[in-house]
Amino acid sequence: MRTARRPHGETLARFQQAALRQAAEAERRLLALVDRIRAVADGGDALRLYSSVTLLQRMRRTMPGHLGFGADAMAEFFGGLVTAMPVEQVLARHGAEPDLQSLWTLDALLREYAIAQMRIGEGKLVQEGASNQLDRARHLLEFENQFDRMLGYPAQLRVIYTSITDRLSDRSQSALGFALKDALIVADAYGEVLVERELAVAERLQPLLDQIPRKAPQDDLVEHLGRHLAGMATFASAPVEDLVELLTERTGIPRGQLSRLLGAMTTQLGSQPTFTSLFETNVLRRRPIIGLPDGRKLWASPGDFMHLALDWAADVCSQNLALLRAFDKRRQDACEELAHQALLEVFGAEHVHRSATYPADGQRPDVDVLVATPGGSIVVEAKAGRFTDPARRGAPERVRKKSREFIDKALDQNARTIRHLQQGAEDLRDKDKRPLTIPNAPHITSVIVMLDRVDPFATHLPDGGKRGDIPADGTWLVNLADLLMVADILRHPAEFYAYAELRARINKLGGPTILVETEALGLWCEKRIQAVRPGEGEVMTLSTTSQLMNDYYTRDSDDPDQPSSRPTSGVPAEVLEALTNVMEQRPGHWHSLTVEALSVPPTRWSPLVKALKTARAERQSRKGRKHVRRASTGLRLTDNLTVCIVDDNNARALGEERPDLLAISVSPPDGLRHPQDGA
Repeated sequence: MRTARRPHGETLARFQQAALRQAAEAERRLLALVDRIRAVADGGDALRLYSSVTLLQRMRRTMPGHLGFGADAMAEFFGGLVTAMPVEQVLARHGAEPDLQSLWTLDALLREYAIAQMRIGEGKLVQEGASNQLDRARHLLEFENQFDRMLGYPAQLRVIYTSITDRLSDRSQSALGFALKDALIVADAYGEVLVERELAVAERLQPLLDQIPRKAPQDDLVEHLGRHLAGMATFASAPVEDLVELLTERTGIPRGQLSRLLGAMTTQLGSQPTFTSLFETNVLRRRPIIGLPDGRKLWASPGDFMHLALDWAADVCSQNLALLRAFDKRRQDACEELAHQALLEVFGAEHVHRSATYPADGQRPDVDVLVATPGGSIVVEAKAGRFTDPARRGAPERVRKKSREFIDKALDQNARTIRHLQQGAEDLRDKDKRPLTIPNAPHITSVIVMLDRVDPFATHLPDGGKRGDIPADGTWLVNLADLLMVADILRHPAEFYAYAELRARINKLGGPTILVETEALGLWCEKRIQAVRPGEGEVMTLSTTSQLMNDYYTRDSDDPDQPSSRPTSGVPAEVLEALTNVMEQRPGHWHSLTVEALSVPPTRWSPLVKALKTARAERQSRKGRKHVRRASTGLRLTDNLTVCIVDDNNARALGEERPDLLAISVSPPDGLRHPQDGA
């Protein structure tokens, strides 16, 4: 955990003055930077440069940490500038001999432009202030709208898009002349084509890479690798070509439908003549194919389409109000269905209920998803409303409105549900209106699931001014893609419950500040994180970063050097099994034991793992027997958790009603040697 104090007094004044000076300087340089970027485009094949810089940024994603953050947005910005150029000017240079140095010049200018925009944003933050959670969320939204293009991992995004659009195939085919679901099929097909070409280019360039001396000076090595990277980005980048002809054969989609679909995904060259700034709407962001007058097209990064697919679908559906209404309804239904399915796979059908209702104020409000186990419950409210462009750009009133819709209302709904459950869950009914009886455990965790990714809302839970009651133990606000990821990684009920309870507690206490769920989950799996309450004027953040989830979900399954095993909580299987036994035999202790056990860092389970291995061994050393005896009398892992291993001769520990005791049953070949047995 890293703790910093917010500056105040003279220190704050100096910081603000410096930020304003830098912002003013950046503002002065911005137009000149755009002119220099345009000059690079004018001097070569602008279309090829755009395709090459896009591939270059995509290759950068393999770099550790956040070195590639914002690079995709800068490539997209350059693409917008290309579509703003006069058509004749672009076509006159199309096909010109590529210049590798121009690519690096462009890359450096885009990086410089991004830094200038960040400085301007910092100056705006100083001028407007961020004294409350709503303003902090608003400024962070504006920042993310400019620089963040990644909405999650393909494994989850694909499921979400398919779940929404599959059931709209006939409607969209009738209204638009193509099926929405086919957009992802087309993107996948063309992505495969580009990967095949990239591999072929890499094979041709490999001999040049092999010629680099192993003991070359570092400067020479950097130069060689830079040339190789530029060569890949230039010669393996997507070309301008007839996509309709190519993909009709690849996808089997009728030519007319495919042509209309690609047309709906296309930004025509010359169609954005006034586009000059990252702050402005760039049509290319949602229609990522550049179209030429002769019908040929350039699709620089089809693999990234799934990150913008839902926004694109809403955009094209807006042409038909009936289709848009059906699309929005399907978004809500799919959000509830997928959240329900994810939790069902973790907790089992017996404990997971969708659309249960209860009486309140003369009505019967429903609970989108209710997890009700004997040891603990989870109440889930799903919000699938679309987050508008003005809200994403940080427009104050739009952000306030969405805060009321997605957070204030959902908190009030969850608080009402929790209150009803705590008062006895009277007249609870399932989605078919049949009486529903649940274990109704006293510990209930509140979760809000949003379909659209709005990380600043998850970080700050801003108050939109319409907040009524709120869950007393905090709320975990999570994007649907992240919920699916967490459920994929934490597949045991104890693991998922403990993580959800922790994330709710973090939001209640206010620390640490978590900007990205994947990073929080990775750190929790590797080391654990704790909920803390920052002191007056303090900001607490995670002190380290984690690439665990990124390495797993972006791995190349064909590369033996990349991780193939799913990340885990690091809790021994025997401990998880013991928690399952607690759920069945003494559920009143399950919540506290689960929270305590899952707060133990993975490395601290080592003595127990060794003792279990030794206890099951045919032959044991004196030292090993000592480890077993110590574990059989109890290993105290936290102030509120003691773990002991027991066998049939020591089974009384299994039945003890100590709330801090977790007993793990083993069957060693010759029985455990207990202290009363002597040495």
